[in-house]
Amino acid sequence: MKLFRKIFFQAILGFLLISQFTMAYFLYASQKQTLKDQRKSQEIIFIDKFREFNRKVEESSKLLKNSDGEGRKLAAIQAFREVFGNNGAFYQYGEWVYNETPYEFDYTGISEAEVENNGEVPIQTIDGRKVMITFIQTSDSNIQAGILYYQDVTEIYQRTQILFLKGFVMTAFILIAAGAVLRKSLYATMCPLLELKKAARAISEGNYHVRVSESRKDELGELAAGFNHMAGTIQENIQELTEINRKQQQMLGSLAHELKTPMTAIMGYADTLLTVRLSDQRREQALQYIQKECSRLSRLSIKLLELTGLYEEEKSGLNLQNCQIENFLIHIKGLTGFTLKEKGIQLEIQCSPPNLQKMADVDLLTSFVLNLVDNAGKASDNGGKIRIIAGDEALIVEDQGRGIAPEDLERVTEAFYMVDKSRSRKEGGAGLGLALCKEIADLHNWKLSIESKPGKGTRVILSWLQSGYQLENTWQKDSVILEAERTDSTSV
Repeated sequence: MKLFRKIFFQAILGFLLISQFTMAYFLYASQKQTLKDQRKSQEIIFIDKFREFNRKVEESSKLLKNSDGEGRKLAAIQAFREVFGNNGAFYQYGEWVYNETPYEFDYTGISEAEVENNGEVPIQTIDGRKVMITFIQTSDSNIQAGILYYQDVTEIYQRTQILFLKGFVMTAFILIAAGAVLRKSLYATMCPLLELKKAARAISEGNYHVRVSESRKDELGELAAGFNHMAGTIQENIQELTEINRKQQQMLGSLAHELKTPMTAIMGYADTLLTVRLSDQRREQALQYIQKECSRLSRLSIKLLELTGLYEEEKSGLNLQNCQIENFLIHIKGLTGFTLKEKGIQLEIQCSPPNLQKMADVDLLTSFVLNLVDNAGKASDNGGKIRIIAGDEALIVEDQGRGIAPEDLERVTEAFYMVDKSRSRKEGGAGLGLALCKEIADLHNWKLSIESKPGKGTRVILSWLQSGYQLENTWQKDSVILEAERTDSTSV
């Protein structure tokens, strides 16, 4: 409604401008009408005086019946002076025989003006004065003459001119004031629209952060708010599409990364079945591992889609189960035994208490631990050792490998970030293992922390508790133990 009122106000200003022009026109028209009315009044007075003049001339002619022309001329002048006085002039026999007015009139000019104005009595400017003239020619047996009757209408012109000037000044003032207000009003109306146009162009060129002011409280303010909401929605959609694209790339890399470990185990057991004569029990055990890992791969592909937010079907969320941790670690040792055996790396598991149980998505937890063991195996030298320690507060995976530099420690959970890119690619890494572990920990509301010393090894801590788990200065003590174990294994 406020915008409507502004438009209505602008219409009023426009009407005011038109009315001022109309007033100026009517001032001019009223001047002409006043003069016309004055002429009509003058003509009525003149006709009465002219009749009175003719009556006196006729009476004089009767008295001067036998008189000569000069006597009749003097009688006519006397009659004119008695009737018209000083408000007229008497023309007879080709000359002005009586003119007590302050003006000199041109008989020829008056006659021509009368013809040019189609019989209307003209107004002449004489000595700077406006004079309205009524002129008539008589030609009868008594007299042949011209009679002029005038009226000074300079005051009418002056009064009308003063009114016109006052009206013009007032009109000009109102026009200027109205123009200024109208300009300001139009600017206030158009400025937000121009801002919207500029913002729309910026958005069309890819600048999705641009916004317009919402300070107005009228319809334009509501339009600006709607535009900002639209721009925000567009920006969110673009960011969402960008994030989806990023997650698609991450999903493909993660899927390839995750497929490698179970596929290696499957291929290893398959090769063993093909090349080694096994007992029925060992053969059945190998087939069970192959079947179990194939099923896990099928489930894992769906879980990876859920992690990246790209699973378009109805998401069931985490499949939380009561996981017996010691049995889980034994299963992990069996899955990684073939891969670690190739490098002569020993995997030790420890669970305290033995009956420790946690609610977790077993498939994701399996992926989590396998990723950590895989990273530890890549960082360890041949003959190294990896330990998995599980307790009430946390699960810890530690190795005696190369370790991570402090400047890289904060970024190792970023997707595709690799500390040693050439070595990671050589070993088949893609920089997604720890990123996936971080995502799994976040989904369970667990806390992931990493401790590392270059040349001494790395410890990855998964705190079951959301608040985290703090080790009691055990790193240095355990580092000494790890170093001693490394020395013993080297000496042997």
